[in-house]
Amino acid sequence: MSDYLIDLAKWPFWAALAAAIVLIAPRAREQHRSWIYALLNLGFITLLVGWRLGACVLAGAIVAWLLARAVRNSPRRGVWVALAMGLTVGVFVLHKRPGWFGDLRLEQINPLLRVVAYSYIALRLIELYRAMYEQRYDAPELAAAINYLMPFQMLAAGPIQSYDDFVSQPGEPRPLNAEVALSAAQRIAHGVFKKFVLAFAIKKLFLTDFTVHGMYWILEAQMFFIWLYLDFSAYSDIAVGIGKLIGVHTPENFNRPYFARNMIAFWERWHISLSLWVRRNLFFPVQIALLRRTDGKNPLVCASVGFVVAFLLCGMWHGIAWNFFVWGAMHATGLVIVNYYRVFLTARLGSKGVKAYLANPYIKAAAMALTFEWVAISHLTFFYRF
Repeated sequence: MSDYLIDLAKWPFWAALAAAIVLIAPRAREQHRSWIYALLNLGFITLLVGWRLGACVLAGAIVAWLLARAVRNSPRRGVWVALAMGLTVGVFVLHKRPGWFGDLRLEQINPLLRVVAYSYIALRLIELYRAMYEQRYDAPELAAAINYLMPFQMLAAGPIQSYDDFVSQPGEPRPLNAEVALSAAQRIAHGVFKKFVLAFAIKKLFLTDFTVHGMYWILEAQMFFIWLYLDFSAYSDIAVGIGKLIGVHTPENFNRPYFARNMIAFWERWHISLSLWVRRNLFFPVQIALLRRTDGKNPLVCASVGFVVAFLLCGMWHGIAWNFFVWGAMHATGLVIVNYYRVFLTARLGSKGVKAYLANPYIKAAAMALTFEWVAISHLTFFYRF
């Protein structure tokens, strides 16, 4: 959990940024922008993996694009979406658990999937296929599909842009002016400072990957959570700043998560794009299906089952292993408890009492501390095998 395979300390990422600033001019015509951006995204990946594997990435993008078109336009949409989703999930499992595929030779393919951050691409693929199956949009052109699935500034660690958000972007963004350029540069500099100064210092001074025993692990649990936020949000800062520079909307991914007073609020502030993806594609479908089957008689139970299913699968997205399953279970448990506690407070205190309760600064501080510790402890599962 401590390293990303797209290293911002190396030159290919910044070379791609320089090329994007020069080539993707906000005044360029829409079709030219789309193809230039697509070639830049493919070129960036090719710099990382070499031209042979870069050709494999292009072939994979073409297959995904053709499947999206088939899902959208074929009269047998159900068959095509099942095939597309099955292939997406199968490659994801190949990426996370290559040992499950026996003697299949993966010396090059699995490292390729890791370098291109297929975990994030898989979620975008599901968004794309779902949008096509529901016929909410026309099938994208090849360049647009490439730009949605593998934008170079969002490959390392997201954010995970929704397909609705991608489609809603203007074809010709506003021309880049000095004010926007300065704001973007400040955001990038902020991310670079957080990653290469603050996060680096914490990692060197405090983190041991929990190899030190005794009471030190309590301090390390706190510092690891702080380091994780600084390092992870730094990537998002840089991605958002680059998006501003090149006129490609990049969603925000963090909103002061340490100020969350419960687990529901935490997931509204932490890795926001993943949280929204989980809500759209896992939680709401499960909750709505259960509400329909029960005629809406047990909404809390339906919501609880939705939380459990969504976050167990979210844990499996991080890694197909028992430790990530436990991580997902811990977060699901926290969400279920908060949901029931809200209902209990309303029944016990009434609406006015709840407002007074929420406004109490001591209760708020205690709730924030408890939420921080619950999340910090959950991260310990990353370092243990069950």
